[in-house]
Amino acid sequence: MTQTDPHRSLSRALDILELCSSSPGGYTLSQLSVRLSISKGSISPLLHTLRQRGYLLLDGTTRCYRIGSMAFHVGNSYLDGSNLMEEIQRLMEGIVADCGETCHLGSLKSGDVFYLKKVESPLHSHTVTVVGRTLPAYSTGIGKALLADYTLPQLKALYYDGLYPLTEHTITDFHALADQLAEVRRTGFAFECEESTRSIRCIAVPLRRDGQVAAALSVAFPLNRYLPDRVERARSALNQARHQIEALMRGVDIQF
Repeated sequence: MTQTDPHRSLSRALDILELCSSSPGGYTLSQLSVRLSISKGSISPLLHTLRQRGYLLLDGTTRCYRIGSMAFHVGNSYLDGSNLMEEIQRLMEGIVADCGETCHLGSLKSGDVFYLKKVESPLHSHTVTVVGRTLPAYSTGIGKALLADYTLPQLKALYYDGLYPLTEHTITDFHALADQLAEVRRTGFAFECEESTRSIRCIAVPLRRDGQVAAALSVAFPLNRYLPDRVERARSALNQARHQIEALMRGVDIQF
């Protein structure tokens, strides 16, 4: 093994931590062995050491290994030194580099999308969003991602004056909106077609912390560039960023 080769045991330990961090419920020894293709005899001492050092917890009932407090401590010390929003900015820049279109970060404020960050496309774009501006959440892809868990009665209570149109394509029927939100919950993606701005389509994902939608990310396309291969690149980039941001938010007290 050269100095540049990865250390096998260390790599396996990191694989265990990364896998356990992806599931709140954790994994049993057998599940970890199968998923990581490591024999039980080899993985058992690694689990023992990680548990002893506080990086993993063993649930006495389910016998599942979950991320421990030491892992949160190490992660939080990283976030203290490198602001979470700066890390999200970096990931948004990566999305724009991957798909070439404008990326937004937003939160929900009184039924509106509040735009927190925007990374512009290097290509000519017609997006009119401005950081600090708001738009009715029901009329945007990012807003539908933020509203993903809302039921029909909750929507009617939130928009007690009704859904007024921003364009001729804006959804103004509560049942149609509720159906779309059910699809967001099923697929993890929200879509919009010229509902807030003419000639613009969006794809978005909710960002969840402790199971609740805390914020959302979106990519906005001019209609002429909303092509299958470009949309798929945006979906993939958004999904990857979603997992990274949700992992960073885990255990971190932040209000968007």
